[in-house]
Amino acid sequence: MSSKLKILGVSDVSVGYGSPQILSFMKSLSEYIGHAESVLLEPDQPEKPPVENLIAEINVKRIYTTFHPHSSPGRVEYISNSTKKINKFKPDILVIFCTYSLPVLLKISYRPRYVIYYAIESTSAYGMFDIELNRRIDKLVDLIIYPEENRAKRDIELRGYKNIPSVILYNCANHDYEFSPLPSDQRNGRILYAGTIDRDLTFADYYLNNKVQDYPIDLYGLIGGDNQQILTESFFKLCGAERYLGYVENIVLARLRKNYAYSIVMWNPINDNFLYAAPNKFFESIFDCVPPIVAPHPQCKELVNRYKCGIVMDRWDYDSFCRSIEQALRIYGTLEYETMVGNCRKAIVKELNWEKQFEKIERFLRI
Repeated sequence: MSSKLKILGVSDVSVGYGSPQILSFMKSLSEYIGHAESVLLEPDQPEKPPVENLIAEINVKRIYTTFHPHSSPGRVEYISNSTKKINKFKPDILVIFCTYSLPVLLKISYRPRYVIYYAIESTSAYGMFDIELNRRIDKLVDLIIYPEENRAKRDIELRGYKNIPSVILYNCANHDYEFSPLPSDQRNGRILYAGTIDRDLTFADYYLNNKVQDYPIDLYGLIGGDNQQILTESFFKLCGAERYLGYVENIVLARLRKNYAYSIVMWNPINDNFLYAAPNKFFESIFDCVPPIVAPHPQCKELVNRYKCGIVMDRWDYDSFCRSIEQALRIYGTLEYETMVGNCRKAIVKELNWEKQFEKIERFLRI
């Protein structure tokens, strides 16, 4: 395209920590369109300071709010301030990340040439307000992207969409990551857990059990939920072979992860969002040839079984968790483990890489 187009994305989170597909998508879209001026708006999560020099092609602008952006008044303020930015910038292509950011579509003063709705999270997890909100955008969106097939089916049923094209993009957001897996015999023999640490959402109490503290597990992530202070103190007091090592940015975690033997991927299936999980850490682990130990979330289970590239727990309960960890430790260093690592590489080459995923939407981008 000869003329310089404008692209603007509205993120639901501060970038550079979780949800790496936001930056990967913006970069790929900008490269595909060419000659584009690209801006990404991000909310100000105080617990996640701005990350400098993320992607040269993308101008990340932080929107500051009086209240935390993930509170109800903070969300309203973020949407209002983002709407003003959009009306002033007037992008040709508007990308909405998550139903959290969707209200800007009903507030902006004009219709962009092309609108992409990247439904990172399940609508149902946000409640009736967002379900009704999603039902009002049928003529305002040109393409919807989902990270998981079951989520897509459920959301389409709830929204009643009939005419909007949709695509499933796996969360293989490894754009610009260096593919250099560490040889197995140079790894530390330990198991990585990276992500939210919460009693209700991610079974934090499993890691506080005396038996599990004897497993060589390193935990990274923010500790949340009720009794956060008490839980934090408990994790800093871990003994035995298990360690809590705090919270690090994605770029740091990417360097650390390839040193590990395995990674744990597990959410409590309390709603569609968690049952039909499409975790970034799952795909990042496979990309680093670090076999994942996964709870039986449908997408994770299907891909691990398809490529024989990890271990799937029978259920989400404590005993299944322990059995899977013990199985992983038992086979580490054997031919079975080496085969699993090799299968991670096969999965990446065949399907589980960002470039392959982005190709799925290129036929829709005739702008």
